[in-house]
Amino acid sequence: MLITSQTRLIWHRPNEKPRKLSLNQTLQMTLIYHRHNLTEELLAGFFGISQSTVSRTIRLREKALHQVLQPLTQPLSKALSISGSLVVDETLIPVWNWRSQGKINFSGKHKRAGFNHQIICTLDGRLLAITDPLPGAMHNAYCFKEHGLDQLLDSSTLADKGYIGLGLATPNKRPAGGQMSRNRTMVNRQIKRLRLVVERAIAQVKTWRVLHSGFRRPLGVYGRVFSVMRGLVLLAASGTL
Repeated sequence: MLITSQTRLIWHRPNEKPRKLSLNQTLQMTLIYHRHNLTEELLAGFFGISQSTVSRTIRLREKALHQVLQPLTQPLSKALSISGSLVVDETLIPVWNWRSQGKINFSGKHKRAGFNHQIICTLDGRLLAITDPLPGAMHNAYCFKEHGLDQLLDSSTLADKGYIGLGLATPNKRPAGGQMSRNRTMVNRQIKRLRLVVERAIAQVKTWRVLHSGFRRPLGVYGRVFSVMRGLVLLAASGTL
């Protein structure tokens, strides 16, 4: 991947002042930034450069990685066309509650602003797909249908109570003013146990702290950053990276 990304980025140009960092150092700095969500000021101190140079370098590196990784993300219809049961869940990638988009990005469920993503994996925990971002205020059912997942997933797919009514295998609701039967309780426990794999898949995605501890940059670049992170996560999940 490093060699491929180098072909997308001309780092040293003739008759220009030499850059302070090598191409490998820029990749290292960019990946450290996304893995740990460090501030640009801190990275500037680590690499002995200015904050503005850090910002400019990360932006250039992201654009190159985006060009390399974006074509590797399969359409949902292809990524999910495998045999066997799947598991789906949503996760919120938190962002600063920017005043201009606070209302559409604020999730009442999570009590913070962010972007909604649907995560789909196999029963053995292999990550298959991460959907594009939708505003955090959107309900699971809306996001599920907006991505066309209602046409791709069926009753063999496990999900939590937020997906009830979408034709998936979901836990039983407790009757109003009553108790669930023993059989229904056992079914719920079985679904919950099997669904644990998607929680681990989400944790795998969020090892990239920029997708976990709060996205601080302008929301206009979130799509590019997320696309790069998704590409790296899916490559790692496939064993390619």
